[in-house]
Amino acid sequence: MTTVETGTVVSVLYRRDLRHAHTDDELDALVREITENPPRPVCEVFVWDRPCRFVLDGEPEFPDARLLVSSSPNTGWGALNYVDPHTPHGRVVDSYNPDAEANAPILPLDPDGADFPNSAALPLEQVREAITEYCRTGQRPTRVEWQPGQWY
Repeated sequence: MTTVETGTVVSVLYRRDLRHAHTDDELDALVREITENPPRPVCEVFVWDRPCRFVLDGEPEFPDARLLVSSSPNTGWGALNYVDPHTPHGRVVDSYNPDAEANAPILPLDPDGADFPNSAALPLEQVREAITEYCRTGQRPTRVEWQPGQWY
């Protein structure tokens, strides 16, 4: 399944900087950017039938569901926060790693101060796989375990 065949668009938001992927190659480039060289440590990933956008004289246009990604390529760790207000199993959940080391790095949930719990830290390769799955399905990734999450 490709983004072109399904008619979906992946939008990635770094604060107010939006990037879009319409093709598999563009999607691969966005996922690499998020996990290897993010312009900011936290981004939000949206899967929708059109590109997300900011409107000058109105409300921004974004779907309700999103995957927030915190990535730290220097440490090799990342964390996920999934929100979908329309599903009972995933209203707000954080990634869960029962084997997270006590010395896993602190990863920001919100650049303005809130951090993920240590138990949300995942190896970046697992984060990459979860992002790719989310972008292909638009659903909460099944490649990771989840725990009750924080809303910021």
